[in-house]
Amino acid sequence: MSRYKLSIDIGGTFIDVVSFDVQSKVVRAFKLPTTPHDPAQGVIASLGKLDAPAGEISDFIHGTTLGLNAILERKGAKVGIITNAGFRDIFEIGRGALDFVDMYNFDYETPHPLVERYLTKGVTGRMDFEGVEVDPLDHEAVISAARELKEAGCEAVAVSFLHSYANMAHESAAVELIRQHVPELEVSAGAMIANEYREYERTSTAVLDAYIKPVLKNYLGRVSDGMADQGFAGQKYVMNSSGGALTFSLAEAEPIATVLSGPAGGVSGALYVANATGRPNMLSVDVGGTSLDACLIVDGKPMDVFEASIENFPMLQPIFDLRTLGAGGGSIAWIDNKLLRVGPKSAGAVPGPACYGRGGTDATVTDAAVLLGYIDTSNFMGGEMAVATDLATKALSDNVATPLGISVEDAARSIFSVLISRTASSVKEMMLERGLDPSEFAMLGFGGCGPLFGPMLQNELEMPELVIPPLPSVFSAWGMMASDLTFSDSTSVLTVISDDTMADYRSHADALEASSIQQLRDKVGETVDPQVSFFARIRFVGQEHTLTIPFFRDDTAKSFFARFSEGHAERFGHSFDTDAELVALVARLAVVTDKPHIATPIKPTTELPAASPHRMFDQHSGTMVDCQKLNRLALTAGTDYPGPMLVIDEGSSLAIHGNQSLSVDEFGMLSIRRVGDVR
Repeated sequence: MSRYKLSIDIGGTFIDVVSFDVQSKVVRAFKLPTTPHDPAQGVIASLGKLDAPAGEISDFIHGTTLGLNAILERKGAKVGIITNAGFRDIFEIGRGALDFVDMYNFDYETPHPLVERYLTKGVTGRMDFEGVEVDPLDHEAVISAARELKEAGCEAVAVSFLHSYANMAHESAAVELIRQHVPELEVSAGAMIANEYREYERTSTAVLDAYIKPVLKNYLGRVSDGMADQGFAGQKYVMNSSGGALTFSLAEAEPIATVLSGPAGGVSGALYVANATGRPNMLSVDVGGTSLDACLIVDGKPMDVFEASIENFPMLQPIFDLRTLGAGGGSIAWIDNKLLRVGPKSAGAVPGPACYGRGGTDATVTDAAVLLGYIDTSNFMGGEMAVATDLATKALSDNVATPLGISVEDAARSIFSVLISRTASSVKEMMLERGLDPSEFAMLGFGGCGPLFGPMLQNELEMPELVIPPLPSVFSAWGMMASDLTFSDSTSVLTVISDDTMADYRSHADALEASSIQQLRDKVGETVDPQVSFFARIRFVGQEHTLTIPFFRDDTAKSFFARFSEGHAERFGHSFDTDAELVALVARLAVVTDKPHIATPIKPTTELPAASPHRMFDQHSGTMVDCQKLNRLALTAGTDYPGPMLVIDEGSSLAIHGNQSLSVDEFGMLSIRRVGDVR
């Protein structure tokens, strides 16, 4: 009998595993080292570590950045493009505008193209901007182009035709022709993934999807086969980039939706915590071994976008608005012309920080944490891994202390000072550019190093509260269980908001809802009754970019415009008394799933002492101090625990400093507040 839900998140250093017994309502969790040479191997191996046989697992939810890494590392498939004759250079030309960060970079070089120009084929066929056929599609030309691309070594092809957002008949026909006559090629089509205007962005989305489709399909296939060999026969899901879950078949059909799969699990969990515990304004900070991902939750809703980019390649997909930094436990400290720098390069899982004893010789943040007493070396990774303090000392001495002429302890403190200062500056920038004040937000710290960084980052940002959830080191995997099965679809509209057009918008919403539900049912393979919500992408006439706001069927032109105008003023600090136009309508479907409660009991895998003596560096006093090391499970609600002290659980360490105090709330959250001598 199936009784367990299982979620697995693969990071750059560790695999996080969380299981939930739906009968006893107990959660268990553990971590395993990532297997970079074959990520699927680590996922399958984790099943053998469970208390229950794989046949008793009903649902498996997976988070992976395999697709994202394939794009960043240029390890995707060889892709070709089939487009309209005479428009082969749409993807090559792109947009002339640079991102803000590169605006004054005179050495800027465009990323290497994902598709070589000779692999772009033009075929006869044309729709006009209203979706009326101007020239019929040349079916033989499509088949011939696909065969030529296959012979050139392509594994996948992106189909993108002009104005397909208004009428996708030609794209649909081309996809069917390729699948019928050249079945060896994987196919992605722009309007079938992102049914919105702008040829370049739609083409780029299709190219990115095609680029990672063979990679992700192969990976998910190996995961499925390996789990089936161990007796698993339940439902399989992959996190998408906007906090929901997709079935494996949906993810294989549109892998572009999974590019930020791993970090999205953490934001989904943060959103659940924010609303369940009455903290509507929250800064989610997910710190792993390689990177730090920050996301804002405002008034109980995450900051998200419906257009993002990867290495300046745009993609029209709903996605959490994450700020990612190369700052994690494995970040390497290095000297740049007598200046200490930390990251973005990471030691990763192999060889890892020097203290892992796996051959790493670089000085990392984890090595500095060991020397400052911020890590429980007696129970690292639940006792699964020994910590080599001598190797950490040598790495800091050779790479930082000796070159700078300082002590090893000063080197360790300096590593944290540089890292926390750089991280705080990026977080401030993210918040201030939205007109938000850090002092009005709580911070949620999680990930293997979230509790480690959190208290220092809280002091630097002068935030009133830091919240550490249960199971912080595997919280992203836990957040996946707090997700629902979701699906999004969109349609272009491009009309000015007025009393006359509101009826058209409702008609668009009705049609979009019906088609989206049918698509979801077809891809899931069963009848589902999802909750449906709508979002509108609107801009003032004359603007290029849009703002996304909710759309309701009972909206009037006045209420619809007012919501947009208020959102524009809140987001950008001003609004206009001019016409606005609805660019696109987006439907979001959600099928609610059973999930653990925020205060679900946690079954420990190892027994830790309630308290023991400890020594660590206190940021507030600036000295090494004698303090207590406390087991998180031994803390009692309603009691204040003043710092300095170290709080430990199975997968993380939380260093509370002298100007901070800890308490446990009714949900089992650790609440850290700044007290005493604060600025």
